[in-house]
Amino acid sequence: MPAPRRAPAPTRSGEAPSARGSGGCHVAELFSVLGRPRMLDILHAFAESGGAPIRFGQLQTRLGISPKTLSDRLKTLVDMGFLARQAFSEIPPRVEYHPTAKTAELGELFRALEGWSTRNSLHPVPMVSTVGRVSAAASGRS
Repeated sequence: MPAPRRAPAPTRSGEAPSARGSGGCHVAELFSVLGRPRMLDILHAFAESGGAPIRFGQLQTRLGISPKTLSDRLKTLVDMGFLARQAFSEIPPRVEYHPTAKTAELGELFRALEGWSTRNSLHPVPMVSTVGRVSAAASGRS
């Protein structure tokens, strides 16, 4: 006898996944979170760390992000399970963030994007018209 199907979990807004557009597309939800400014920069730093923890101050210095923005993004990433936060009761306070298995899986994505970016230019490619001929006057030649 097959196991009963579980109902999909609601989104943060409380709506059912099927109400999310595109038939409950999880990729769209992921893009809406990871598409926030500097979110991928932070995740990339952890993917490059090889699983090592990174301190708040190190991230701020490395990425040049304001403390408020970095704090907001890190809180979101912890809430979503991409990072684990460890606070030490020291003076001055010390907080480290550890990548989780979710973040480790993103390493493959970052490597694929790196490969793609080396094969493809992000600079505009000049368009060459194959329709009609450009007159000498229009091309600036006399």
